[in-house]
Amino acid sequence: MENKSELIKSAKDFMGNRQGNCAQAIFATYGPFLAKEKLDFEDCMKITSAFGGGINLTGNVCGAISGALMSLGLKFNGNMQDVTKYSSQFLEEFKKINGSIICRELVGHDLTDVGNLKQADQEAIFINCKKYVVDAASLLEKYIDDQSIKEGNEA
Repeated sequence: MENKSELIKSAKDFMGNRQGNCAQAIFATYGPFLAKEKLDFEDCMKITSAFGGGINLTGNVCGAISGALMSLGLKFNGNMQDVTKYSSQFLEEFKKINGSIICRELVGHDLTDVGNLKQADQEAIFINCKKYVVDAASLLEKYIDDQSIKEGNEA
């Protein structure tokens, strides 16, 4: 199994190689790890396929965040109290680092407008998404590794 730094690097490389969207970069990296390999990479890719660009290119919540929140759901086996608590903390920390959790604010473009989307792509705006993936992965690692956080039930 990969260790912490390998998981962050895998997510970063995923985005750098444009293998998929930001939600896929996080969830396809962490999903199989947290689900104790009961969920595979391909299934994670399918589950998160509509979450890039702030949920299906709507510019809403950053896909890296969506992937991380799904991962926290696995970590805590869907225990709503824990998932809510740690998801709230995660969102607060991500916003503190990046100023927003909203994709269109992070990338500076309205992704629902085809012209803006093309302009964003031409300006290589999405290269910035690698930073958001690394930030999400780094924060997620805190919740995966922190021994003061009780272990979720086995997935």
